[in-house]
Amino acid sequence: MTARRISAALTLSAGIALAIAACGGNASTSGTGAATEGPATEAPSTEAPATEAPGVSFALPSFHSNADLEKLIPPQIGGEAVTTQSMSGAQFLGTPNNEFSKVLSGLGKQPSDLSVAFGFNMQVSVIAFQISGIPGSTILDAFKNSTTDVGTLTDASYGGKAVKKVTPTDTSQAASYIYTTQDVVFVVAGTESAPSDAILNEVFSKLP
Repeated sequence: MTARRISAALTLSAGIALAIAACGGNASTSGTGAATEGPATEAPSTEAPATEAPGVSFALPSFHSNADLEKLIPPQIGGEAVTTQSMSGAQFLGTPNNEFSKVLSGLGKQPSDLSVAFGFNMQVSVIAFQISGIPGSTILDAFKNSTTDVGTLTDASYGGKAVKKVTPTDTSQAASYIYTTQDVVFVVAGTESAPSDAILNEVFSKLP
């Protein structure tokens, strides 16, 4: 996966959840090209309880389109509860600066085949991408093929899992970590900085 593609995904998720602390310096606010507009979808009217970050208090819009995908994200990391949300493909593609439609097109899939879940606390963020009928490794390859702006991708191991470490070409961005299993791609990143080895070992040991 490219570094910028991961950064864009993290930015989208943070924006959706209004999680100011969830992505911190990890995310880039610019995409790799023109924004792709997806179907306009109204957010559910139900709001989750207010979430507090240092000096910030706000209510998160409630998105729970795929509860089963959310359940794959650990409910607690680093001794702190993880807030989880999920979006349908149409909802996700309707967010700003979203180029994920290129991945779907390359795989011959529709927005209805895509689900995205994300979880975060003050220490880490986890995003899960699932495309119906497509293995996680194939989804990852489609990510790679959707852009030519590539960071450094290296092998790593945490929590007994073989993962990929993505080091962005932009040195102001922290590294992210990718793990694929069955039909899901997980992207793990820190909040203010790259996750510690202890957090990475815990997260990946708890993923399926």
